[in-house]
Amino acid sequence: MSDTPLYLGLDIGGTKCAAVAGTAAGEIVDRAEWPSLALRGPAAMLDELFVHARQLMQKHTGMVSIGASIGGPLDAANGIVHSPPNLPGWDAVPLKALIEQQLGKPARVEHDAAACALAEYRWGAGRGASRLIYLTCGTGFGAGFIIDGAIYRGAGGRSIEIGHAQYRDDGPSAFGKRGSNEAFCAAEALGRLAAWQFPARWPTAPASKTIADLAAAGDADALSVVQLNARAVGDVCATLGDLLRPDVILLGSLARYLGSNWVDAVRQRFRQEVLSDTAAMCRLEPAGLGTKLQDCSALAVAIPR
Repeated sequence: MSDTPLYLGLDIGGTKCAAVAGTAAGEIVDRAEWPSLALRGPAAMLDELFVHARQLMQKHTGMVSIGASIGGPLDAANGIVHSPPNLPGWDAVPLKALIEQQLGKPARVEHDAAACALAEYRWGAGRGASRLIYLTCGTGFGAGFIIDGAIYRGAGGRSIEIGHAQYRDDGPSAFGKRGSNEAFCAAEALGRLAAWQFPARWPTAPASKTIADLAAAGDADALSVVQLNARAVGDVCATLGDLLRPDVILLGSLARYLGSNWVDAVRQRFRQEVLSDTAAMCRLEPAGLGTKLQDCSALAVAIPR
């Protein structure tokens, strides 16, 4: 293992952060994880991140390069973070430059959904696909696109922000907009949807895990909320399927947390709404890397491509 080149991946999220050491084959050889405590702001979060990163670099000498996966909006080409909803105070933070200054290695920064898409393309359920879409379905709702083996970014290197797009005129608010895709499709949307759909029972939004647990136990109201969420995700998949004609659309966190019934409901809605030839050519399935995905996504960004 000492002769195998190692890379450092930094996963920066609103709930937890992690630093991982791994190989170009996607093997994680060491890691550290800690709570984000995001309300502290970027300075305190970065200080802690660099402490853990340096510890890994001292333990595993000769790291080749560094990758960071973080929520958007961001300018991925220049590594500048522009006010992600789940990271207060991260306003025009030059993350790439800070990492390189503090850790002394070349760094790349990527939108978390795009990083996950890249990891799934290299090592997961997207292997062999020419066109791949990954939907986070997690704390937020993001999309990463791989086209002909490369991450697709918008003008100026900007990340793709499908969560901000409008799904319907009413509903809960998320990402600064009522009825946005994020308000309906994220894992964190379950609690907001419950309060919106059943205000007498839930005058304030419960934890999304509460709704997931109730649905698993057969609670009718919670099942209705989960179905509404799955329908919305299926609608987004249908729009993206007909727009981009991908080989595969991979579903993130909710597919793991809610299981096959949720995935089947998303598929059913997708097939109802999408063109028949799109349905025939496009696989719709859970991400393949499971609990390793976040670690592998940060690692994938570090590896030159």
